[in-house]
Amino acid sequence: MFTFLRLVLLLVVVLTLIYAAVSLYSREQRRAKLKRRWKDKGLTGDRQAFIQRGLNQYDHSFRRRLVLLVYILPLGAIALIIYVINFS
Repeated sequence: MFTFLRLVLLLVVVLTLIYAAVSLYSREQRRAKLKRRWKDKGLTGDRQAFIQRGLNQYDHSFRRRLVLLVYILPLGAIALIIYVINFS
């Protein structure tokens, strides 16, 4: 049992690192897209405010929440495998 808990703890740590990397990458991609949109449309005004508003919208978007699948899919797959092996 202790070995299993150690494995789960290690898995959660690794998944947290992957989540952080994917989250930062996704946010940076959104920032680059907002900068391109600003440049392509030739908008005037406060560029930083435009980017900040776009990032705030991104923070509350469904796409941002999809990054949580980094946790859900591997842990769900492990739970499913344990269930199938033990109860089938």
